Amino acid sequence: MQASSSHFALFYALYFALLGCIAPFWGLYLQHLEFSASDIGLLMGMFGVVRILAPNIWAAQARHFNSTLHMIRLAGLLTVVSFTLIFVARDLVWVAVVMVAYGFFWAAMLPQYEALCMESLGNQLDRYSRVRLWGSLGFVITVGVLGAVFDQWGIVLLPVIMWILMVLITVNTWLVSQDKRPKEQVLGQASFLSLLTSKAVIGFIVVNIFLQISFGPYYTFFSIFLESAGYSASLIGVFWAIGVIAEVILFWQFGRIMHLMSWRTWIAVSLIVTGIRWALTGYLLHSVWTLILLQTLHAFSFAAMHAVSMRYIQSLFPGSLQARGQALYSSVSFGLGGAIGAFASGLLWESLGGTLVFLLAGIVSMLAAVIAIYTLDNEKTAQ
Repeated sequence: MQASSSHFALFYALYFALLGCIAPFWGLYLQHLEFSASDIGLLMGMFGVVRILAPNIWAAQARHFNSTLHMIRLAGLLTVVSFTLIFVARDLVWVAVVMVAYGFFWAAMLPQYEALCMESLGNQLDRYSRVRLWGSLGFVITVGVLGAVFDQWGIVLLPVIMWILMVLITVNTWLVSQDKRPKEQVLGQASFLSLLTSKAVIGFIVVNIFLQISFGPYYTFFSIFLESAGYSASLIGVFWAIGVIAEVILFWQFGRIMHLMSWRTWIAVSLIVTGIRWALTGYLLHSVWTLILLQTLHAFSFAAMHAVSMRYIQSLFPGSLQARGQALYSSVSFGLGGAIGAFASGLLWESLGGTLVFLLAGIVSMLAAVIAIYTLDNEKTAQ
């Protein structure tokens, strides 16, 4: 059968359930293995670096596969095999090897699925948002459940849960089929490099790099920061879940409100809101209700940014170049930006403290807003 919205929804639910293991809890697992803050920052930074290379390497080799799904299936199998080594890895070097290895294969899957999904849905952003929200639901359910699980049985169970999810993701790739890759996709790749010199593409890339740099302290140390303030694993999970619930709501309703602002305005507003969020998170960590309110701003930090970014990719990388555009977006934003953010926050965390590091993250997001205002196209509305 051909890929349908339900198959994409299942993939997103499983994929982001796995991310729900990594983002809130992997730092705590590394801390459980008695790594220092600088070691954790190094490991997460290396994981980010491989996410820079992997999507583009896999996308460049896509022409050697009969279909995108064949490539995704191979990447899924190798992800499972690579991560299996985590059960015997304990020192810094071996944990780094496992993270780099499975990250290389895991990072190849999402941009290819994104391109398939957008193509299957006729590049309709409102339909995409409603399918993509299942990823957010998978994330929020995972962090909510795992917080209670780890309070009861400990963080040591995390690798087992991640391995099971990787297996399920891989199995899901066999539930759908796809026709062989059309020739135009191979022929169209020759013009890809010429797009990278345009002002709009450069601005789009730089803005997303800065956004993910600002996420560095959040993805790497937010759970550790909360734990140091006395919050339980269950409550930490709740804070993460609140952010993703807000994300789900915006994804669900974005089709109704996206016409209210241009693409550029959505990006700029979201970045400004994100900057305020990071700055206040560092200073108001001990206020539960303030943290809850700040976590709802994740609707802008991620959902609005990602939805409009998908629309930019559709516009900037038309037709057969969309998969390469997705790979570039994934690698330079979540990869390069995430790596710089993880490295920087790891280096600065112990010397400056969490409050100042989050403040710096807020400044980076504000700078991204300025870049967006001066470089991105403002002629179209987000529709």
